[in-house]
Amino acid sequence: MSAIIARLRHTLDSRPHFTDVLLAVGATILQLLGTAPHNGNFGQPTDVAAYGLAILGAAPLVLRRRFPLGTLTLITLSMGAFYALGYRGILGQPAALIALYTVCVRHPLPTALSAAGASLVTFDISVLIGRSESPIGDMVIAFVQTTAAVVIGRSAGSRSQRLAEAAEKADRIEREVQLEAEQAVAEDRLRIARELHDVVSHHLSVISVQANLARYVLDSTPETTRSALDTIADTTTEALDELRRLLRVLRPPRYEPDEETEPGVYRPQPGLSDLSALVTRVQDAGIPVGLLVSGTARQLPPGQQLCAYRVAQEALTNVLKHAGTTTAELCLTYHKENLTLRVTDFGERATAPNPAGHGLIGMRERAEMYGGVIEIGRRPGVGFEIILTLPYPHAGRLVSANEPEEVEERTE
Repeated sequence: MSAIIARLRHTLDSRPHFTDVLLAVGATILQLLGTAPHNGNFGQPTDVAAYGLAILGAAPLVLRRRFPLGTLTLITLSMGAFYALGYRGILGQPAALIALYTVCVRHPLPTALSAAGASLVTFDISVLIGRSESPIGDMVIAFVQTTAAVVIGRSAGSRSQRLAEAAEKADRIEREVQLEAEQAVAEDRLRIARELHDVVSHHLSVISVQANLARYVLDSTPETTRSALDTIADTTTEALDELRRLLRVLRPPRYEPDEETEPGVYRPQPGLSDLSALVTRVQDAGIPVGLLVSGTARQLPPGQQLCAYRVAQEALTNVLKHAGTTTAELCLTYHKENLTLRVTDFGERATAPNPAGHGLIGMRERAEMYGGVIEIGRRPGVGFEIILTLPYPHAGRLVSANEPEEVEERTE
């Protein structure tokens, strides 16, 4: 039985116009059955005007949701004329109470009280004009019914308002979550774009330099050509490995990967410990680079280490592209409050790197992400310099308390 009632309730809630039609038909039938002449009894026939007013006092319920006040006004006037002409409603006025309930649900309390008062006053006047057999009793019953309709209607209206506010809040939260998700996707795309640019730009620059060198000395110096081709092969392999890692992040495996074809353990992101390998690769491309590490080393989070590595990679890539025949120096300094990475070259450049280029923009974005600062510009005299300053996070700690205050490492 409960399942049938629940299904019926769901059907009526999903079809509000159909529900209003049923209410209008039921109230009309009830008022027609209860219509009686003056001082008449239940079932006693009366004239056409009485039946017409009874129908007009119930049928407008089909419009109660769209025009609550208009429906109540029409029903009140019709029932007022009905009682003023002396007719009796043996079974009451359900249509007027339903219309008043709808007004109390749909409108604020002042409007609901005004409508209830006007409807009650109209009924009382019509009862007095129609010379009812017990006007005081009819007025008391009408007052109790009107009060009940107002209380129940306002309670239902408050509940509906709370549900609407909750639904609106849920929709707003859903929109905010969707916006945050879209923002996260956009940030991920920017991050991946930076990664792809840094990986592809650096490795292709090394490959380009080595390929040109191999072509130039192909006939005269076979050993140099072979060394250049070896560097190209190693650089290509490393670039492919990094690209595969990025693609795995974008599309993680949905099954247990095979050890040979789909390794389950991804290669870690490069960090400060990989700077020496980066310098060696650039040196193999024909640019002498010195690496200088000074200060008390700290264990930094992977994100900050990746930021410093990518800035160094992009700066050395620009040296390969723009500096021509030159030397360069990469200095990593651990200060008390921050880390400084400086890449300096001593070559002549026709033009400085485009400040709106993807590489320089990517460096600035990476630095800002961790509260750092990038300084980019020409050196006094000749050469170009890029300086990254990264503040230590709260989690930054000394590698060992027993290490000396200053550690300096230099490779050429």
